[in-house]
Amino acid sequence: MRHARSSLALAAVLPLSLLACDKDDAKGASGQPSASAPPAPSASAPAAATSASASPSAAASAAAPAPKCPPGLTGNPVPAFCIKLPASYSVREPRISPTKGSISYETGTQTDNLMVSYDSTSIAEQAKDVESELKFGGDKLEKKGDLPGGGKWFQGSHQDYERVVTLVKGPSGLTLKCSFAYQPKNAPPKDAIDACKSIVLPPS
Repeated sequence: MRHARSSLALAAVLPLSLLACDKDDAKGASGQPSASAPPAPSASAPAAATSASASPSAAASAAAPAPKCPPGLTGNPVPAFCIKLPASYSVREPRISPTKGSISYETGTQTDNLMVSYDSTSIAEQAKDVESELKFGGDKLEKKGDLPGGGKWFQGSHQDYERVVTLVKGPSGLTLKCSFAYQPKNAPPKDAIDACKSIVLPPS
């Protein structure tokens, strides 16, 4: 009798456990941040897959010379682009390949998150994805516009965080996607907030 009761109890609890797992999985799949952590900049699906599966490629990046950039901008070797960053920011180990990958930055705080990803998806296609991301769940797309060089920029919010996303035409038919998330109440330097909008290709 006791064994029957235990079986019934287990049968009742198991569906609830599975439901809880499904909810957590759904949260994870949506990429929505908790209130205590900055929303991780998400790349488009191909770039995200590369970030998760590619082997670290810091050696390949280090082997390529940094491009010559306009004064005040920092050069990234692979893919080649220039970006204006606060002096304290540095590149973490990049995860790159010739056609897709990501470069994340050490910002010195847990409340800021800066990443540049890239792949061959067009700016028009990625723009649709970004708008969907910034309208998902409790997120809000606040502003959007065109960059001087022909790219796109978006600004949205999620709970205590603001997020700036830009899409820029990169080298060799690639699209660069830059995403910076931060807490306005712990505002980072203006150079950090504007970093994604500062990306340009090195002068030819």
